[in-house]
Amino acid sequence: MKPADPADPTDPARPAGTAPATPGDNTAPGNNTAPATPGNNTAPATPGDNTAPATPGDNTAPGDNTDEPTLVGIDVTALLGAPGGIHQTTRGLVDALTRTPGIEVRGWLLSFRGTRPDTTVAVRRSRVPARLAHHLWRNNLTPLDRLIVGPVDVVHGPNFIAPPSPRSVITVQDLSFVRYPQWCRPEVVAMAEPLSVAIAAGARVHVSSAVIAEEVGSHFDVPEEQVALVPHGVSPIVAGDAALGRRLVGCEKYVLVLGAVEHRKNVAAVADNLGSLPNDVALVVAGPPGNSESTLRAAAGDRRFIRLPVVDDQQKASLLRGAAVLAFPSRYEGFGLPPLEALSVGTPVVATAVGALPELIGDVVSLAPPGDDGAFVEQLRTAITEPETVPAAVQTRINAMTWQTAAQQMAAVYRDVQK
Repeated sequence: MKPADPADPTDPARPAGTAPATPGDNTAPGNNTAPATPGNNTAPATPGDNTAPATPGDNTAPGDNTDEPTLVGIDVTALLGAPGGIHQTTRGLVDALTRTPGIEVRGWLLSFRGTRPDTTVAVRRSRVPARLAHHLWRNNLTPLDRLIVGPVDVVHGPNFIAPPSPRSVITVQDLSFVRYPQWCRPEVVAMAEPLSVAIAAGARVHVSSAVIAEEVGSHFDVPEEQVALVPHGVSPIVAGDAALGRRLVGCEKYVLVLGAVEHRKNVAAVADNLGSLPNDVALVVAGPPGNSESTLRAAAGDRRFIRLPVVDDQQKASLLRGAAVLAFPSRYEGFGLPPLEALSVGTPVVATAVGALPELIGDVVSLAPPGDDGAFVEQLRTAITEPETVPAAVQTRINAMTWQTAAQQMAAVYRDVQK
């Protein structure tokens, strides 16, 4: 990815069909992108990609007719990339909003060419180059916003970026680019500036956990009423088979780590301590390569280590169901989706107290202090040698965290912004 312009999918330096670098997902060097698929960037924009006619003017006037649905334009750029956290949360929200009364959803991309995101909603391709759009937004200028996002009532940027306007909602997944810039690429750290400008212009900030709400309020000096706390949903895990998961990795008992291999995920802490786990236990890491890939491989060496950079939904479901335990040793998170997914199918979890986990499951799951690798490994060893069943009440709690509930709460935020 090209550091000077992280959000331009049309930049020739960017691999085709990949999403921009984001603090929550793509803090790795350039190898942390999904490879271009055949046909990417070969077909011109097709009819239906630009369903909203481009008209000049500022995108600030909401509809006055209260009988009309609130028209929300959502940045769907993340759907072009690998299915990491922001990809999953964007898809889950967009799909649920299409079933939410009083809301009409349209997607937008800072690109006129290239692959169309895999979504059922109409997608508008901006005729304004991403570089120009970001320059305008960094300088609190919005004269071309209607040409970029279309004539919508509310603009939602689920990937940290949106126009600096009171009509914008910006999802801040986490503040890793502020708190831990040493783990992020320069273009990711640079996101702090346009985000600060948008917040100062009155954009509503959406967060998925109370801890990130507190961090945003403190760092950006945001009034409490300008922050909306709406937890993400947890998509149901598709049908899978535990035996298939064990066959996939070639062993009967394994610890599963799910997600991108990044420094903040601290996956190497598990690899470093494989020798202290029972001899019949393997470590399976499933997820795209990240900025800690070399550290992970060096730590694991040739010891009972299986690396799966790409898994489909059914393989993921089977791996989750077949695992002895899911390990989540992260040092810092905004939400923490993998432990919730594991618990939803009855797989035990050993995790750190990061993101939304303390507030969502901290009363029923013992969480290790982030950064205390010794305590984490001890809990992991106990979970393997003295396995416990996940209480049905925990599964019920997680399964109640639907995207439809999140969409209804976000719809209330949109309507409040539209007033």
